Amino acid sequence: MTVEPPGAAQGPLEPEFWAKTVIDSGRQVPGISVRDHCLNVGCVAEAIIEALPRSVRALLPPGAATLAALHDVGKISVGFQRKCPGWLAEFEVAARARREDWNLSESDHGKITAWVLRDWLRGRWADASSDKLAHAIGAHHGSLFGSKLFAKPLAEKAGELSRPLRLSLCAELERLFEKLPGALNPVTDAQLWLLAGLVAVADWIGSDKRFFAPERRAVPQRLEDARREARRALLGIGWKTPTLRPGLDFAKLFGFAEPSELQRQVLEGIPAPEVVLVEAAMGAGKTEAALALAYRLIAGGDAHGLYFALPTQVTSNRIHLRVRYFLNRSLAQPALLRLAHMNSWLRDDSVATIAPSGDEDQTPDLARHWFASGKRALLAPFGVGTIDQALLGVVAARHFFVRQFALAGKIVVLDEIHSYDLYTGTLVGQLVRTLRELGATAVILSATLTAQRKRELLGLPEDASVGSAYPLLTTTPRDGGPLQEQASSAGVSHEVQVRCVQLTEADAAAECLRRAERGECVLWIRNTVAEAQAAMKHLRSDRCGETPELALLHSRFPLFRRERLERFWLKRLGKNPHSRPHGSVLVATQVVEQSVDIDADFLLTDLAPTDMLLQRIGRLWRHQGRPAMAARRPASAKHEVWVNHPALPGDADAPALEAALGKSAHVYAPYVLLRSLVEWQQVGERGSLTLPTDIRPLLEATYDPGKEANDTPAWASLRRDLETQAAELRQKALSATRVWTLPDLEDEEGVQTRWSKLKTASLLLVRKARTKGQELELEPLHGRPFVIYPHLWEKERDKAFAASKIIHCNLVRVDRWLVGDGIAATVEALGPASKALARHVHGEIALGIVDGSTNGPVRWPGSEAPDSRLFYDADLGVERLPRYARTRSPTTYLPDDDESDD
Repeated sequence: MTVEPPGAAQGPLEPEFWAKTVIDSGRQVPGISVRDHCLNVGCVAEAIIEALPRSVRALLPPGAATLAALHDVGKISVGFQRKCPGWLAEFEVAARARREDWNLSESDHGKITAWVLRDWLRGRWADASSDKLAHAIGAHHGSLFGSKLFAKPLAEKAGELSRPLRLSLCAELERLFEKLPGALNPVTDAQLWLLAGLVAVADWIGSDKRFFAPERRAVPQRLEDARREARRALLGIGWKTPTLRPGLDFAKLFGFAEPSELQRQVLEGIPAPEVVLVEAAMGAGKTEAALALAYRLIAGGDAHGLYFALPTQVTSNRIHLRVRYFLNRSLAQPALLRLAHMNSWLRDDSVATIAPSGDEDQTPDLARHWFASGKRALLAPFGVGTIDQALLGVVAARHFFVRQFALAGKIVVLDEIHSYDLYTGTLVGQLVRTLRELGATAVILSATLTAQRKRELLGLPEDASVGSAYPLLTTTPRDGGPLQEQASSAGVSHEVQVRCVQLTEADAAAECLRRAERGECVLWIRNTVAEAQAAMKHLRSDRCGETPELALLHSRFPLFRRERLERFWLKRLGKNPHSRPHGSVLVATQVVEQSVDIDADFLLTDLAPTDMLLQRIGRLWRHQGRPAMAARRPASAKHEVWVNHPALPGDADAPALEAALGKSAHVYAPYVLLRSLVEWQQVGERGSLTLPTDIRPLLEATYDPGKEANDTPAWASLRRDLETQAAELRQKALSATRVWTLPDLEDEEGVQTRWSKLKTASLLLVRKARTKGQELELEPLHGRPFVIYPHLWEKERDKAFAASKIIHCNLVRVDRWLVGDGIAATVEALGPASKALARHVHGEIALGIVDGSTNGPVRWPGSEAPDSRLFYDADLGVERLPRYARTRSPTTYLPDDDESDD
């Protein structure tokens, strides 16, 4: 590459425009050239494209590898090159840079790339897609530049030095890879983001110094060498299409010989479905049906991977074990499995190579580290995690298009999809539409969908007819054929005895203890954390001695304690009857509501929307079909659920009704609670519910708009409030998907993918905290004492990572109003050390010091008194005390006004 001299006209100068810098003798100097780096990335893109299934390759715009190679042409600009003082010195242009004020030139090479490619592509394609393509390629670092990127001229100094070289490089890369066509069909958003994801991933790999040396070469990189290094890189990180053993039946896949009729229908369904909707009762084997479908499609070459998306981290952890078992039995060659949720990085098995027949994990460190990044998690061929990880692909989060690229052509299972959720439900609908455009197969599993919600998910008109049979398998073919519906046998019906009761907390606790004392395993589900804690305190104070066993599950435990409790009780109340206690009461919030494989003898639940109540009933007598479990169940146990609801004044206005519903009205819409109560009271009058036969009629009756005519004025007021809120939430969700106009949203699970009117913050629980200058020494509740240092040096990275793991194991996510004073006190008391702590935790954080060897009041840094009004109890979690209570005994019942619901 030759340019005119940057100074006076005294002969040609051939500077290498750098793409990466390196450190030489303590100085930053130019490294690999733009030309060689672009060549490497183009070759990686080629190799990735070769590994994609045909259906996904067909979605990419023509010349995708060429376009990927062009991603960094914007680095050939003085605005970018001036960032390296070594380059200015080497080519003796520092004086000119100062004289011409090169720092006024655009320095964002992504924006420059977008501008260069816009003009270059416009010369070939008159279609407006060229502008979007240029923008998407330039945005390969994760952020779009806004819809007005091209509204103002590009600010560039000394353009005569760089423009000819950029055009020369564009021409060379097109010659080396694939010539772009003379015409371009309009590019859909799905194609656009598929290309953007490819470019970003290829750039990550092509920039990895473990595969591509960052130093400047003496001679330009050769195409064949770059291609060889690209293939080596993909092999090194485990990037390959998985292969499965052919001809496996249900017995070989899951260890049981006879699939249900629904499972057989899914396995033998249409060859290439676009959307598969499986509606069946709780515990009907929908997970195995989805995995069997994944096996058929992957083994047949119609998909190249799987992501199983669940509602919570705890359900993700449980299904992760089942998917691992499935892969052990079905894989022909080892393949990567990634557990993907916000806290998966704390687990040693979050990235693992699953070998056939259960051989020992032999995951290469390179693959483990490469896929450890949260942004790369979904790129693994097999994944299990929260639905939030997939939803971050349709909201305007940084690198959203990488997640879309990762899901393209895969089977994406969306488990526990319901009718009630409004904000997340809207995003789920957008995700299903996006998956269809990306050549993926969306598999939706649900026990509780109304006809209206089903139409939304399937993209059908509001007046479209949908089947009312239950269970039901609905599929939309990829070839655009008509909707296909297959009714299935309901199998064995279960009669569930139902009572609607009005119990005080004391009476409810007494009933649970009475049943547990005669050997029953009782599950008591409360709608808020505070109510669950109050229930547990009543049980502890009323119990005589140490039996029956009592436990509490909710989200307001530090992570280490929560995971211990969940593992212990999910095992004790799981499939193995020999692990069951002789009488117990497990109090829980919604954390046990969905996809949790526990079996209770008796269920007492607060009033909730019908779909949530049905999910809760799914934890009742879940394994009765196992003879050993049926034999283990106490003779006194009946297949029975009690729905505990407040007394409602008959002539009350809307505010009075809402007040009567109590804390539940802060968790669920009051109108939906009232409508649900009416239907369940009718079930209670009949005395029983037949599953699965009554599921669909009960759901449709709850959400039937035709019954609105019978609403009282107070009910009508609450209905209008719900309609207003629903419209606002849907609009908020749709607004979050407007990627062209929004700045980057937070790329964190739950922040943009779920809606809560309560802001949250982190509470770090420790025994002791001491500052020494900018250093912070902490003694956590769990784990060894450690020090957080103000600076993160390369040699200290392992220590910093270990500190982060300890910190997150002792974190509690709480409503911000609970720790607002603590956030301020932490910053004030720790001073500069608070910044070191903030590096390890996203968002606001309060440091809570627990006074006591096990349980005790929580105080803020800088205070000697327990002024936080918070108390930590290893069996209750973090609770808030009334203003008049500074300390308490473990058996004292105290009211609380907290409204957290998990």
